Amino acid sequence: MIPDVRMIAVRTGVAVLAAAAGLLGCGGSLNKPDGSTTTTALCSTLSACACMAASDKCRPRTEACWCPSECDPQIACVCGGGQFLACDEKDVVGICSDWLAAVQAKCAGQPNVQYIADLCGNTGAEPFCTSICLANLKENGSCAEIDCSFCPTCDCAAPVASSTFAACLADCRARPPARR
Repeated sequence: MIPDVRMIAVRTGVAVLAAAAGLLGCGGSLNKPDGSTTTTALCSTLSACACMAASDKCRPRTEACWCPSECDPQIACVCGGGQFLACDEKDVVGICSDWLAAVQAKCAGQPNVQYIADLCGNTGAEPFCTSICLANLKENGSCAEIDCSFCPTCDCAAPVASSTFAACLADCRARPPARR
């Protein structure tokens, strides 16, 4: 039996994501040339303000309309009320963004593809989990799984067929975020 090339590609993508998560989860200890170590906090352990202060390597995951004025009173926001959910490594968000770009390229002709543009950032879903959903859609799914249900303001009928992609994303959002 000849292995399915698409399954190999998905497995490879998932393996890369797992390796990235493993590297990010190693505690942040770096060996200096003199043999001593420097320990840096993992983004997942940071509070909202510490996450913003570590913007070179971390990115806050928030609900819509979260305003970081608690971290800096000089920050004025148009909307507020959203909550800080977690702090993510920029590398993981970058991997998610790469898969998102690949899906958007594959599905460029779909009428609703523009509604998935924020999947890796402001949806409340963990980016590593979202990356896996995107990789599976890119390699095995159908662009038709991106239907009008992804539109936040559209009034559309429920999809005719269940979407493996939507179910995967719902599972990512159902995971409780780490609270600070």
